[in-house]
Amino acid sequence: PFDVPRLSKVDNKAYKCSLCSDRVGVGLEPACAKACPTGAIRFGTKEDMLDYGSERVTDLKERGYANAGVYDPPGVGGTHVVYVLQHADKPELYHGLPADPKISPLVSLWKGVAKPLAVAAMVGAAVAGFFHYMKV
Repeated sequence: PFDVPRLSKVDNKAYKCSLCSDRVGVGLEPACAKACPTGAIRFGTKEDMLDYGSERVTDLKERGYANAGVYDPPGVGGTHVVYVLQHADKPELYHGLPADPKISPLVSLWKGVAKPLAVAAMVGAAVAGFFHYMKV
């Protein structure tokens, strides 16, 4: 979920999973989950995935992976992807998952200040346009 979208080194285009919105919209699971031969990719509600992840963690711990755990960092309000890691204490081992991710200050600035100001400016412009039109 981090560092997405990614830039392809082959064709210099940015790619990001669209979550098969056309399939999910009609009640089907994403193609990757349907086609995954090992069942490693699953799709469902956040609660269902956390429950399944907890079951997998229990199984892994019974098989000797004492540091197994679910990667769902609270510092960013969780993620939309649930990872079950054999070494949950070291998420950076897994393709650069951050141990303690942070939300960019620019996102906070946009949500907290810039976005409301932009909405107010658009509403003001619409009201001014309406009154200008009514006078003409």
